[in-house]
Amino acid sequence: MTADEVSAAALTADGRTHFASRRFRGALTRPVAQVLTEVRRALEEPVAVVVFDVSGVLRRDAGARVVSILIEPRRPIRPRRHLWAAEALQVTAAHVRGGHNALGQELFPLDEDALSALAAGIPDGSHIVVSAAGSPGNGDHERRAAEVLRCAVQPASITESRSFYGDSLLVREYTAVLNAVLAASAERIASDLTDAVRRSAGEAVRALVATNEGGCTPLTRLPITPVHSFRADVAGEMLGAAVLGERSDGRLIVARPGAVRIAEFIDGLPSVVSRTTLPDGTSLASSIAHVVPLTDLLVSGSGDPALTVLVAGAEEELTPFGLTPAVTTDRDLVALGAAVAPMSYWHNRLVEVASASDIARALSDGEAIARANLVAAGADPGDVRVRESRVLATTYGEAQMVRIRVGAVAAAVPSASSVEPGRGAA
Repeated sequence: MTADEVSAAALTADGRTHFASRRFRGALTRPVAQVLTEVRRALEEPVAVVVFDVSGVLRRDAGARVVSILIEPRRPIRPRRHLWAAEALQVTAAHVRGGHNALGQELFPLDEDALSALAAGIPDGSHIVVSAAGSPGNGDHERRAAEVLRCAVQPASITESRSFYGDSLLVREYTAVLNAVLAASAERIASDLTDAVRRSAGEAVRALVATNEGGCTPLTRLPITPVHSFRADVAGEMLGAAVLGERSDGRLIVARPGAVRIAEFIDGLPSVVSRTTLPDGTSLASSIAHVVPLTDLLVSGSGDPALTVLVAGAEEELTPFGLTPAVTTDRDLVALGAAVAPMSYWHNRLVEVASASDIARALSDGEAIARANLVAAGADPGDVRVRESRVLATTYGEAQMVRIRVGAVAAAVPSASSVEPGRGAA
């Protein structure tokens, strides 16, 4: 979806496809319902699952008031260089003493008196972001601060930034701030799309939203964590190209007007990194498909030839690299990618380990959490597959503190269904 067009790709279990699009102005409900109705009638089958890519319509609420509270043992000697400072967002920053070290040990008690005094000046309806030093290892101060503020203020939302995993305090803070200013747009979009599905396809249809790393999650999650769908089109485009090029493993290049990108596919999905880099260079604590601009070094740096997919109209983009496309298409790759995206869940956690058995136990716990969350979201337990389970070093310099990263996926279409529809947006 974009601000003026809804584009869809539908797939069936027997391999049939149908593409549809409709330009519109205003709310999404009617055009989305019309496109879904067209798809259902064209394929003469009921819709089982709809996956929406909303990255083209999510918008920041420029009028949202955000109060960002940093909990640290002492004030910085120099003012913080907040990542949101250059984006004209209405963010008021405040400091409260507290925080933990990398081992989860308290560095300074949380100053609840200062927090209560600060709360008296926060306007009702504000979005409050609480970010504490050391919260990935011990979230107690963020949790307690949120409780104090919840009792003293009537906010639009309170976000503990540890809910977005990241080694950097400022990256976690920025992610939570951006999530807050996207929330109003996400709520409207989710409501419109839910109404559209209900009108055109019925109550039994599973509605999902594409996520940044190439998966999808229930549409009901969109108003809660819209930041995880903010850059979903990057992975969606690659997934769509992989479908057309019949590539499940290896390198894939997509050339479209204005950009040529490359990604590495493993078992049908793009590789994933834990931090999203936005076009302006800032970072988000959100897992994303590892898709990067193509360079001469990447073209020649591997003996395994990459498959190149060309979007019609981007022929000149490939000229500097001397590449010949294997597939040329005018289809909406983002929509097609959303149609094949699996349900996904990523678990990131900082843990203290002293032996190999501790690591094995932490990984096993992480896999169980990922599986349980997918099943709770509606996935068939037999369809759940762990695609990644690994231990990563942290940047804190504490050898016994490691990060557990587990990613699991499951088929978006219920096993009993005979239809594999999908929905994506340009």
